[in-house]
Amino acid sequence: MRLSRGLAAFAFAFSAFAQNPPAPTEDRVGFPEGYANWTKLYVFDRPDNRQIRTVYANDAAASVTDGNQANYPYGSVIVMETWNALRDAAGNAILDSNGRFQKDPAATPTVFTMRKERGFGTAYGPNQTGEWEYVSYTPNRTFATAPAGSFACASCHLQAGRGKDWVFRAAYRFKGGGDDQSTGAVPSGVIKNYAFLPGTLTVKAGVPVTFYNDDVVAHTFSDDFTGGWTSQQLKAGSGSITLTFPTPGEFNYHCSIHPNMRGKIVVVP
Repeated sequence: MRLSRGLAAFAFAFSAFAQNPPAPTEDRVGFPEGYANWTKLYVFDRPDNRQIRTVYANDAAASVTDGNQANYPYGSVIVMETWNALRDAAGNAILDSNGRFQKDPAATPTVFTMRKERGFGTAYGPNQTGEWEYVSYTPNRTFATAPAGSFACASCHLQAGRGKDWVFRAAYRFKGGGDDQSTGAVPSGVIKNYAFLPGTLTVKAGVPVTFYNDDVVAHTFSDDFTGGWTSQQLKAGSGSITLTFPTPGEFNYHCSIHPNMRGKIVVVP
């Protein structure tokens, strides 16, 4: 009898654990009509699942600057339109002339949408991300992720943190501008801890190379040749640069701000 009661209690606890986390039961977000004409914040190539993510903001969300990112105004709507990338027979993404993913014309995008309004978000319980709620749609305005399943969106955005009002990658817009703007391309290398990684990179001629500055200070790419080319400053934590070398050879470079930082790109046919 005791064993039976114990099993029953275990079964009840397991059933409760297996249920989905709490989430809204109605759609208060709404399909973002005309979002493609809103402010485009950035385009991000995600390498693990070979997706292209284009992020748009309505006027309220686009009004946010680097200094007030912790508090998006009510009425803010942010849309992430996600496409599968065009791939070759081996499943590798086919890059365009700028080294970026290309949308697969045979694919159907998903329209992930988040809206902030007063009193929103409480239905997510422990996964609440301020006053944001989430839904994803297909282009024909049906649910890709219904409100009851949007707990996954909320729990993911928890990682963005309160200091960014639960919004990912805003630095791509805030700290961009000019040649140091973060491109969103899949990186060939990074700058970290005052070093170019890898120190020597081998690439094919004509294939774009993208480096991201993942360091805490700004850096540059500068040709070792006296009087040679130098980039604008790549801002800390967000700046990137994409270079293309049309002919085989070696490009030796350094950071003009920190001259002991050196690297080499070997270009092969």
